[in-house]
Amino acid sequence: MDKNHRKQMIRLNWVMGLLTRHPLFVRIFLRPLANAPWLSKKLPVLFRASMGATAFEIHDVDMKNGRIGIGGVDEIMSGSIIIHSMHTTLAKCLDPEKKHQALYDMGKAVCRWEVEQAIEHGRWSPAPLVPLMMHGKILEQVQNDPVTAEFFGNVIKTMSRLITEEGGWGHLDFDFSSFPLKVMLENSQEAAWLGPSELPTCSYYAGIVAGYASTISGQKLEAKEVACKSMGDPRCVFEVTPTM
Repeated sequence: MDKNHRKQMIRLNWVMGLLTRHPLFVRIFLRPLANAPWLSKKLPVLFRASMGATAFEIHDVDMKNGRIGIGGVDEIMSGSIIIHSMHTTLAKCLDPEKKHQALYDMGKAVCRWEVEQAIEHGRWSPAPLVPLMMHGKILEQVQNDPVTAEFFGNVIKTMSRLITEEGGWGHLDFDFSSFPLKVMLENSQEAAWLGPSELPTCSYYAGIVAGYASTISGQKLEAKEVACKSMGDPRCVFEVTPTM
């Protein structure tokens, strides 16, 4: 890793840790600054989020063209019932295995596109991580370097707050030290709509996990749900492994 990038990570880890320990300061002083019209358009998305801005404040609304996005990535707002509708509509014309695969593939394709757009527009990805992502070295570096692991963890935690928690998908936790890599989801919308069930139900979200993991890591990865709230488990758990 480039020494300058590592130094940047060390400084940013210190700043992120400081802000986490002083939420009142962030809320009173930094959040208004992050949302100031003259400054907000110039700041990277994750930097604004670290200063306390929420996903709702960071969204860009183009009323003239009828578009809404965040950090240059287009979005369409929809209620959680869309997940239930996707499952039930596909179930009418596909058997359970093909329905699962279709939903999985959709989630994976959507998230690959989102991450690629975020990297392309340059308002999401912190500079020290981009070379590691582009060359497929990020997971290796995370597992072998504590500084990178701490920084990557802070970045992923902030991204998850913006996209998953404030987007209504639930709360995510990650275990980068495990193999297979584990992703834990609490309050899954798919599990809430489709349970109780004898089998895991979060097909679309499994694809989302695979899409994000593959694109961020620069590797071909798949995700499998090994525990699901709809089956009575405390939370949904996905294992991420290389594509066979």
